Amino acid sequence: MTQERKGYELLLGNIAALTVFYLLLDFVMREWSLTVDQVMFWGWGGASILITPFFLAGKKSRRNLKEEWARHKKLIVGLAAITVLAAALIVSGLALAGSGPAVLLENIQPIFASILGVMFLAERFTKRELFSSIIMLIGVVLIGSLKGEVPLMAVLFITASSFFYALQSFLFKRYGTKAHVFSFTFLRGWFVALLIMAYVFITGRFTVLPLPALGIIFFIYILGILVSRYFFFQAHKYLEVSKLNIFLLLQPIGVLAGTYLFFADPMPLQKILGAVLILGGGYFFVKSRKKAQE
Repeated sequence: MTQERKGYELLLGNIAALTVFYLLLDFVMREWSLTVDQVMFWGWGGASILITPFFLAGKKSRRNLKEEWARHKKLIVGLAAITVLAAALIVSGLALAGSGPAVLLENIQPIFASILGVMFLAERFTKRELFSSIIMLIGVVLIGSLKGEVPLMAVLFITASSFFYALQSFLFKRYGTKAHVFSFTFLRGWFVALLIMAYVFITGRFTVLPLPALGIIFFIYILGILVSRYFFFQAHKYLEVSKLNIFLLLQPIGVLAGTYLFFADPMPLQKILGAVLILGGGYFFVKSRKKAQE
């Protein structure tokens, strides 16, 4: 097995895990009419509690956690706050528009990442990248103008979420390159959970959910926080960043197909055209980025 093939297999694992995450999250919110704070409280809080024994069981793991906290505590807390905001926005957008449009619109994140790079890392925004960005934004407008299916507020929520996730990646790239990834992710996850818990209890929004809903939420958040992150970060060892970004553009296809097959969501020509523009623009954007860096 070649190194590159192994990287793609890891990315397939990441895409599969996130596809299940988005579809089951969509299902549980539709089935039990859950609010954003309920999902985030039980998702982040429950998943963090359940995975804690795996991180505290070994002496080496505990040492890594202590060292990581000593090195990056400011970054961990800062990214936790950004993650809470970004996660609240994406879940809110998903609640309004469904998982298909949500995961599709999330693909404009590379644009924000490059804008931040231009502003703070002295990178350049080429004409090809600008053209690709315009194509993607036209696709966003088409998706956002679907009457009755994708409210404008959902588009704004998901677009803002993409910006904050890009900001998170930018800050980690700038200040966290020497981090122990899994220890960092675990600590960040716990601070996200603590911030959400504090908000829920202070505002009196605590609610006990039905056991089936809790079981699904615990499962999907462990899948999203731990399993998909493992596949994603491991793939970085075998593939270039440009190839990673191009391959990940396949994820919305699985989610859109899932919402059509399992939820009978409509698939009008306008949505298909918007998807083609976003995915096609994203492909050329990443390819242009690669050429600019060569």
